[in-house]
Amino acid sequence: MKPKDKKNWQKMGPLPGLPYAQMIAEVLDEKKIPYSLSQDGVATAYGFTGTSLAGNEAFIWVPAEFAEQVREIIDQLIDHI
Repeated sequence: MKPKDKKNWQKMGPLPGLPYAQMIAEVLDEKKIPYSLSQDGVATAYGFTGTSLAGNEAFIWVPAEFAEQVREIIDQLIDHI
C-alpha cells in the first residue's frame, strides 16, 4: 500500500533487511494497517533482498496514528535480532 502523501506518515526502522520488513507487513495486512516499504543502501541499487549485506536496511512507513501499534509489533517480531 503506497501513501499518496507521506506528510502524516512516520518512518519506522531501520529493520535488518527487506525480508523482515515483509514479515512485519504481513501482520500489518492482517490488522488492516496501511503501510509502505522502502529500502536504503546498496541493496536498493542492485535489487538485493537478503539480510547479511552490510547497510541493507529496510523501513516501514505508517500513518502517524498507527506508529505506536506498529512499534510494538516490530518489537515483538524482531526483538531477538
